[in-house]
Amino acid sequence: MNAALRAIIAIVAALAIAWIGWGMFRSLLRRTPRNVPLPEPEATPSDVRITYRCEECGTELLLVRKGSEAPPRHCGEAMIRREEVEAG
Repeated sequence: MNAALRAIIAIVAALAIAWIGWGMFRSLLRRTPRNVPLPEPEATPSDVRITYRCEECGTELLLVRKGSEAPPRHCGEAMIRREEVEAG
């Protein structure tokens, strides 16, 4: 084989490898499968405030809408849930 044919084969092989690699990388970035509807966030009652507190650093988070049952994470640990009922 001559050098020109080898160069063309190398370029085509490099593009094929890059195309496959990019497709695999994009699939890792995708959080949910395609065509699967996300669950609707659950609204909390207006008189109950749900807050989460990080025991490591003391950061507090006020939850407006609940998206999942799993507590948020901060400093690498799950935050502690607190429910406060507002005085009427």
